[in-house]
Amino acid sequence: MKKSMHPIATLVLRLARTAYTSRLVLAVWFFAISAFGAQQMSAAGLTYIVGTCKSGTQFSTIQSALDASPAPNKVQVCPGIYPEQITITNPVALEGISAEDWSEAQIVPPAGGLTENATLSSGDAAFAQVYVKNTSGKVDLTNLFVDGRDNNVSNNNLVIGVLYERSSGTINQVVTSSQTGANIIGYGIYLDGGSSNPSVTVENCSIHDFNQAGIWAMGSETAVDLTVTIKDNIVNASSPAYGIVVEFGTNPTVTSNVVSVGGFGIVAVAPEGSVTGNTVGGSDYGIAVFADGVSVKSNQIYDTSVGIYLNASGGLKVSEVQGNTITHGVGVNMGINLNCNSAGSPNRVHSNKLIDVLVGYGLAPAGFGGSNTYVSVEEDIDLQSCNSPLLKSSAAAHSLRSPYLSRGQ
Repeated sequence: MKKSMHPIATLVLRLARTAYTSRLVLAVWFFAISAFGAQQMSAAGLTYIVGTCKSGTQFSTIQSALDASPAPNKVQVCPGIYPEQITITNPVALEGISAEDWSEAQIVPPAGGLTENATLSSGDAAFAQVYVKNTSGKVDLTNLFVDGRDNNVSNNNLVIGVLYERSSGTINQVVTSSQTGANIIGYGIYLDGGSSNPSVTVENCSIHDFNQAGIWAMGSETAVDLTVTIKDNIVNASSPAYGIVVEFGTNPTVTSNVVSVGGFGIVAVAPEGSVTGNTVGGSDYGIAVFADGVSVKSNQIYDTSVGIYLNASGGLKVSEVQGNTITHGVGVNMGINLNCNSAGSPNRVHSNKLIDVLVGYGLAPAGFGGSNTYVSVEEDIDLQSCNSPLLKSSAAAHSLRSPYLSRGQ
């Protein structure tokens, strides 16, 4: 069947065949193109420009572009240094763009430092550099550099590079750096759940030089109200800290990240979710699990005192710890510490590869076994400590708790 022509195109063709002047034809044709262009602009949404590197509606600051009316669908930020604290309250895509071989839109503290601008669900006050606050739709951040130097914060206050509070969206190709300082608690990215049940993805980001945690996701203690996907990020800090923490009330997918911190690589206190395919090195504890629910599979862990630390109260009934490779323990070390807790029935901790560690499985409960691979391990499974009241008491005294319970200490 032959398709009918668009009415405007038909009108133009008819006019061209009549005695009307070509000027009228051109006018109608111009009207048609303009109408089509307006439809396309409406479909694409409203875009504002911060800076002068690109033509369009321009603003000198990121905050003024975000606050403008009508509200933008997208804000593009030219390369440059922006001394601002930014609060986002409407759905928007905020992205750094390239110009003249430069692609760094750098957000730094304003003159005089950061001011307190947020309160987390935990009740803690926070000094957030980019604050996404209770938005009704998605906020997507792309290609931004959030630098926390010269924040001028002290007194054990929380400094956060990027804070999502009861908001959904994607954080992609974002760098957070230097959320540090004397007597502060610094986070690269902090995700806070709530009754709106937000969902946030953090991907392809570089998070480094923080002194508390690289990525911290926190929901309710009584119900899951935050879904997080944390993938393909590089998280690094030389001082003792937490790399990635998925706390109470989260449903996390933590995968394909590279984590290197001096304290805890990845910590899971979530009642469900997965930690899979990550590479963790140089931490005191590679992966620590404080609640039954999260499965830990196919991770590469090296140069740790404890590769995987399991301390779920009541043992494992849901979590599975399988297919992980733990290599080269540091100091008095063990591959996987079971803390005398049950590994499940049937056994849910097996098929792991333990290479060049002092003890393969430490503080294993009676009867523990499994199809594991041991290479250059002095003691494959420690079945004695949990049978000794003295050793068991000592282990209990030194057992770790959820980092939320000791945050900032």
